[in-house]
Amino acid sequence: MDFIEKVIHHLSPSQLRALFMLSKSPKGLVSSSNSSKSIGKEGKALGGVFSALVRHKINGEHLIIPWGKSENGRGLNWRLNTKLISQDRLKKVVSEMINYG
Repeated sequence: MDFIEKVIHHLSPSQLRALFMLSKSPKGLVSSSNSSKSIGKEGKALGGVFSALVRHKINGEHLIIPWGKSENGRGLNWRLNTKLISQDRLKKVVSEMINYG
């Protein structure tokens, strides 16, 4: 297990669900406002999930990156930093944790 997998293994269930959504989405991009039902959080709690993920830095790079306002004007879009981990690898790591964790 490499360092990024160790970081992922210490995340909360809500953060894992957010990463799983990013791993499955086209271009690794999700809107925080559109993901609330899948993550199980709303409002400030939902923002807390994404802000906690963006604070994770690995080799000077953020795990996720804010990617502008969402289309509906509420919340932000978030993008997976594929310099750190590919969508396919993230999907594999997170799905194993969700299914076996």
